[in-house]
Amino acid sequence: MSKTNSISIGSMHNSQVQQEANHSSQHLDQSIQHVDLNGFLEAFSQDISKINDQVVAQSLRSDVETIRAQSNSPAPKKGIIKECLGSIKTVLEGAAGNVLASYLPAVITFMGAL
Repeated sequence: MSKTNSISIGSMHNSQVQQEANHSSQHLDQSIQHVDLNGFLEAFSQDISKINDQVVAQSLRSDVETIRAQSNSPAPKKGIIKECLGSIKTVLEGAAGNVLASYLPAVITFMGAL
């Protein structure tokens, strides 16, 4: 008897697929290294002062503080961290991007790790 397995995936990120597997296991570590995230937040926080628009700067500071609070929580909510990173990314791509553009790749990396 022949069996056909078919998988059709439109897009897939940070995931695993296993089919018809007996006595097997998988492990996918999607945790963010807190040292890396905390180091990024520290450097980024210092450079926020380079932004002339104080409304934008305060928005970025709020996102950073929210990420710090979640990172230090016993049960961090990855969705909240990812939303704050997305907010930071949007700002970096926009008006403040010319000042803090070098942080954009790190933000995208952290978002992908969540």
